[in-house]
Amino acid sequence: MKKRYPIGVDNFKEIIDEDLYFVDKTMFIKEIIDDGSKVILIARPRRFGKTLNMSMLKYYFQDDAYMIYDKTDKNLFEKFEIWKQDDFYKKEYKKYAVINLTFKDIKMSTWEKSYKLIQKTITEEYMKHDYILDSDKVKPSEKQAFEEICYGKGDESDYVKSLKALSSALYKHYDTKVIILIDEYDTLLNEAYINGYYKEAIEFIRVFLNAGLKNNEYLHKAVLTGIFRVAKESIFSDMNNLNVCTILNDDYREQFGFTQDEVKEMLTYYEIDETMANMSAWYNGYLFGKKEMTTIYNPWSIMLYIKNKSLGPYWINTSGNAIIKQIAVNAGESIQNSIQDLLNGGVVENIKIDENIIYNEIMNKDNNIWSFLLMSGYLKVIDKEWREDGIYYTLCPPNKEIFYFYRNMIESWLSETVRGGSVEKLLKALITGDIETFEDIFSNTVMQTVSVYDTGQDTSENFYHAFVLGILVNLDKDYEIKSNRESGIGRYDVMIIPKATHKKGIVIEFKRASKKESLEEALDRAKKQLAQKKYETELIQRGIEQSIRLAIAFKGKEVMMEMEEIK
Repeated sequence: MKKRYPIGVDNFKEIIDEDLYFVDKTMFIKEIIDDGSKVILIARPRRFGKTLNMSMLKYYFQDDAYMIYDKTDKNLFEKFEIWKQDDFYKKEYKKYAVINLTFKDIKMSTWEKSYKLIQKTITEEYMKHDYILDSDKVKPSEKQAFEEICYGKGDESDYVKSLKALSSALYKHYDTKVIILIDEYDTLLNEAYINGYYKEAIEFIRVFLNAGLKNNEYLHKAVLTGIFRVAKESIFSDMNNLNVCTILNDDYREQFGFTQDEVKEMLTYYEIDETMANMSAWYNGYLFGKKEMTTIYNPWSIMLYIKNKSLGPYWINTSGNAIIKQIAVNAGESIQNSIQDLLNGGVVENIKIDENIIYNEIMNKDNNIWSFLLMSGYLKVIDKEWREDGIYYTLCPPNKEIFYFYRNMIESWLSETVRGGSVEKLLKALITGDIETFEDIFSNTVMQTVSVYDTGQDTSENFYHAFVLGILVNLDKDYEIKSNRESGIGRYDVMIIPKATHKKGIVIEFKRASKKESLEEALDRAKKQLAQKKYETELIQRGIEQSIRLAIAFKGKEVMMEMEEIK
């Protein structure tokens, strides 16, 4: 039995040399060879085996006769499915020069730091092919340009065209076209979006990839992986030989993540007596494909479960959640209400997914946000309907692990945000009707939050939406939380319904004061609406003996509130 698990090991040769457990995905190589596209982009959630699969391609295709780095004299594939295929596929073995780049570690806070890391990444790949400097097939002028990059002396114009230049040199040396592998190409863009240097990053990556992949006469085939297809920034403009494979496409649907049969085989191998129902509840739920949908399990979580013999959230505790948290907290009211529904076991319906992610437009439309969450692995498809104008999807969290991620993210946000008192103190004051304490902590929190995230507009409504989610996940053991629902003769903002009828129910109405309106006038509007609409009707119908009407008004960083008890 293989006692060691390949957790965090994404080098194929190391897994074979160290005799680690390996789920045979070598038919991925066959699918790549069979794919007639010159350039293939495969988008999958993080930690779904992208880097390992790219390593596998490198060791299969790379002619390492000239290589110093990663050279191997043995056949790493002879025990696996790819070597059982006919001679056509075996003839592709070690046939090409391979350019292998990964951007997965380019996670820096500034463009200057990111650019230095990009330079280093490209330089290291050039150094692996430094035999070019001794080649009699490459012109001296090309060698000079090669040497500039190889020793880190080139300027930005050299590095931005370096992919094309390296493929040219390798083609002339080997007298055969090259294979280019670029792993996690969009990690740079993700970090750039979060840290505010997106313009610089997109300009570099656009020229870099277009020069190397578009109309490159030295290219045999290129494979890129990432989480998204980044669109409308002309990264892949006019590239009519591009095959984009997201989780909603049939191609490669079984090659990233584990199938149910592969999980069963692993449990049997390690003699683990766990029901597939429990494994499914925690780690599957991902459905990859379009015409034929395949159930896929999260490979990272499965391997850690095998190691620890304990069900729990593993994938969500890894890095990469910052942008998801940012989106969930700052999204509009409809998104926040839908997240509430998801946390209550509901679904989101009638979603038209855009597989082309546009970072700068993520927050512009609800569908963009749902598309982002789906492609990132935080939602799954459970139903779809073909209509005249496209496919409409029904979505929900894939499994318990992701469900707990949403809960923990919101709890964490509320804990980080509340100033002047603990979350427990704030919520206790709310449900007991201690309006003085509640207003003091709440007002201070809004003041601090808006001052941190203010962008020249009144952002207090963003705080309100996140606060509603916060009370949802912190009070849901003893209360049912609803928002923007009908009761009485209108739609309330928030209703807190106790599960025990002797506790107080609460109806909250929020009003943001207009530019011409005072805070007092906005508060008065909220109070009148609470009185006129009789929102407490639902509480009365449920047998709640006492209820509170709470009017809250915002204007910029200022908050005013007033409570009325209804018996």
